[in-house]
Amino acid sequence: MKFSEIIGQQGAKSKILEAITNNRMAHALMLTGPAGVGKLALATAIAQYVNCLQPTDGDSCGKCSNCIKIKKGIHPDIHYILPIISKTESGKTWLTEDYFAPFREVFFEDPYISFSQWQRMLEGENKQLFISVHEIRELKRKIYLKAFEAPYKVVIMWNTELLHTSGANAFLKLLEEPPDRTILILTSSDPGRLLVTINSRCQRVGLSRIPREDITAYLTEKKGLSQNAAAEIAGISEGSIGNAMEFLSESSQTLSEMYIEWLRTAYSGNYEKISGQLEKIYKESREFQKLFLEVSVRKMRDSLLFHLNHPEIAPVTENEKEFHQKFGQVVSPEKVEKITDEIEKSRRQISGNANPQLVFTALSLRMHQILRS
Repeated sequence: MKFSEIIGQQGAKSKILEAITNNRMAHALMLTGPAGVGKLALATAIAQYVNCLQPTDGDSCGKCSNCIKIKKGIHPDIHYILPIISKTESGKTWLTEDYFAPFREVFFEDPYISFSQWQRMLEGENKQLFISVHEIRELKRKIYLKAFEAPYKVVIMWNTELLHTSGANAFLKLLEEPPDRTILILTSSDPGRLLVTINSRCQRVGLSRIPREDITAYLTEKKGLSQNAAAEIAGISEGSIGNAMEFLSESSQTLSEMYIEWLRTAYSGNYEKISGQLEKIYKESREFQKLFLEVSVRKMRDSLLFHLNHPEIAPVTENEKEFHQKFGQVVSPEKVEKITDEIEKSRRQISGNANPQLVFTALSLRMHQILRS
C-alpha cells in the first residue's frame, strides 16, 4: 500500500511524511476520523513507507522485498490486531491470526473494507466484536522478539475503541514502554471511548471526509458503476467510502423505497399498516437495521432542504424528488430535529441489542406524534 494509493487525505499524508522526514514521528500514532475514510489503508501505507528499502519522492517504492510482502499481508514484522468474535475451542483462545486469512484476502484486494463487512465475514452481525486481553498478551510476546527482516516492527490496531477494558489496561503498559524500533499505529472512529491515558500517549493525526468526486471516481473505476449510479451513491455516503460500499451491498434503491413506505405508514398512524411495514425490517440483520436508520436520518434532512426551498443541494435521485417535494410541506426544522433525535436514539438501542420490533414500533408511533403535532 503506497501513499499514492490512498484516496484523498493529502493533509494527513503530508503531516506524517513531514514527521518522518524530520525524525519527529512518535512511537505511537492515533489515526482518527469518520468510519470508511481509509484509516486502516493509511496505517498500512505508513508501515510500508518506514520499512521500504528504496523510498523515493515521499512514497515507498512498491517493488522491494519489504514492500511486496507488506502489500500482500505476509510480512512477519507487521502485526495487525482486529476486533474479532472471542471464543475458545479445545482450550485454545482464538486471536486475530486465526481470522487473518479471510481478512488478508479481502483487505489487500480493496483496503476500504467496512467494519460491517468484516462482521458479515465473521457471521457476527448479532455478536459483539472486540479486542481481548489475550490478544494484547500475545502481541507482547511477539513484539519483544527481534525483527525478522524490517527496520521497524509495526503494530496496526483497527477500531481501537473496541479494546476490552482489561485489554486496554494491558496495552497501556506497552504504550508506556515500547520496544526499540517499534511503531504502534492505532485507528479509531471514536477515540472518546478510549482511556484518556491511551489517547494522551499517542500522536494524533485526523483524517477528513473524502470529496464526493473522489468517491464517484472510486465507484466507477474500481466497482464498475455507471457515472450516474456512482454519483448518486457518493452523494449520500457523507464522505465515506465505507458508507458507499454499504449502500452498494445493501441496495440503496431498496433502502430508499423501504424508507418512503415506512414514513408514509408512520404518518398515517395506522397500527396494522405500521406493523406490516415493519415486518420487512425485523427480518433483516441488525447491521441492515442500523444502516436503514442512518439512511433515514439523511433522507429526513433531504426533505428539510425541500422545505427550505433548497432542493438543488439535496442529494436525492430523480425517483425520490416527488416524495420529498410533498413531504417537505409537512416537516419543519423543529420536527426534523426531534425526529432525528428519536432515530439516533433508536439506532443506539439497536446497537445495544434491544428488541428491534419494540424499538421500531415505538419509533414509528413517536414519529407519527411529531409529524401530526
